[in-house]
Amino acid sequence: MALQMKSKRRQLHSIILVAACLFAASFIATAFVAPQGVAPRSPAVGMLAGGEYTGFVPDMQRRQLMNFVVVASAAVPVSVLLGGYLYYFYPVVDGGSGGATPCGDVNGNPVLLDDWVKAHKDNDRELVQGLKGD
Repeated sequence: MALQMKSKRRQLHSIILVAACLFAASFIATAFVAPQGVAPRSPAVGMLAGGEYTGFVPDMQRRQLMNFVVVASAAVPVSVLLGGYLYYFYPVVDGGSGGATPCGDVNGNPVLLDDWVKAHKDNDRELVQGLKGD
């Protein structure tokens, strides 16, 4: 008896679920359909939308305030874009460990260009100590 009640409940739940899905699908199916009737157009709305000249001209203080608001609101994105553009071409250069590595002799002493030229012939291929001491 209990098993029969469970199967009837499952059937009832399934029927309710199918009905809810069909109800939701009916709204989805009509959501993207154009309306059937044509909306009436009134010429009065078009005439009121254009407005007419009332003779109002803002005073100089209000005009300066509006100009300041426009320039200030446009300055923020322009400065960000200009700053990024300039940062690309002129990056921040920190001093320190980014420089060249001096060449050294067997003992690790730095090799000076003037001494090297005096001690060797032109196009001499003798090497000095490398980066890893080899």
